[in-house]
Amino acid sequence: MKYVGKYGEYRVLACLLEQNVEIYPAIKTNQPDFDLTAIPASGKIVRIQVKTTELSNKSTNNAIKCIDKQYDFLVIVIVDKNKTRFFVMTKSEALAAKGDGKLLSTTKQQKKESQVKDILLPYEDKWEKIVNA
Repeated sequence: MKYVGKYGEYRVLACLLEQNVEIYPAIKTNQPDFDLTAIPASGKIVRIQVKTTELSNKSTNNAIKCIDKQYDFLVIVIVDKNKTRFFVMTKSEALAAKGDGKLLSTTKQQKKESQVKDILLPYEDKWEKIVNA
């Protein structure tokens, strides 16, 4: 997919709109560290970084860089030919999942098939983290 990053951002935006969260694309000139700005029912402004990858591509681990920027939530979007999956993490959860490495690895090869890493599975579709922020 040519515009996989934009695809992921707009899918996250749509998912949160469906849950009645006010959300907007960030203005890159003065908000370079995140992609979306959301205002949940609490009225708190939250910053969302979206990272998108395709499950079946030439990479074996689809590692994500630059997760130490200024944001409140990281949403990892993994696009597969049959479905799109979303993993919603706080910044501290994302940094803990990354551990001491420079990158956060999101997928693995098992029996010549690409799969999402187990470390991400507890965060799948945890939209309530943002909805209830």
